[in-house]
Amino acid sequence: MLRARTFQFIHGSEALLKNRIAASLALAGALTLGMSGCSLIAHNATTVEYAPSDGVQVTSEGVALRNIMLVADESGENFNLVLTAVNQTENPAKVSLSMKSDTADATIDFVAPVGTTSFGNPESDDELLVTPLEGLQAGQTVKTYFTINGKGDLTEFVPLLDGTLKEYQAYVLPEGAGAEAPLTVADLAKMTEAEVAAAAKEAGETVEAFTARVAAEAAEALTSKAG
Repeated sequence: MLRARTFQFIHGSEALLKNRIAASLALAGALTLGMSGCSLIAHNATTVEYAPSDGVQVTSEGVALRNIMLVADESGENFNLVLTAVNQTENPAKVSLSMKSDTADATIDFVAPVGTTSFGNPESDDELLVTPLEGLQAGQTVKTYFTINGKGDLTEFVPLLDGTLKEYQAYVLPEGAGAEAPLTVADLAKMTEAEVAAAAKEAGETVEAFTARVAAEAAEALTSKAG
């Protein structure tokens, strides 16, 4: 249509054509100036620097795990699981992470309460989820299988980080932090026979040997404190 109209202008009046061209050029110049002015005022979204997180995300069964990463402690051997859990269901969700590599095989189980909960901050009252990952170090990733409320089929490569970057230094735990406290005689007294038998089996001991060791370790701890 544009070519047909231009052909008519040429055969109609040369003066009219020149006026039309001049008007078109003036309009184009005004539009260009206006657009340039807008770009000076408004930020171009493609040039704004964003700071995407280094963690990965998974979502299943109404539960989203965001910014998942593992941050090495001061020894570099144990890793603090850092993430934000957004549970949009009406009940707490059981979450399991199974990390596997040629040298490491570890599992972390925890419960994501209803709502939004952050894990990994040593200054909070929430439980620290710490695991050793033998043969792995910061700068690598570990293949991780996720299960939420018993349903899996979620796999991501979770990054292993350390305190090199300032924003992650708060998540670097002292060596040994988050380790499970040893059982005491008082703990044994609160346990059922089945629980004691299960703990002994997990430790690879008979019930008699297990309870004797716990008692001996408790006595040694008391002696050390007294000294």
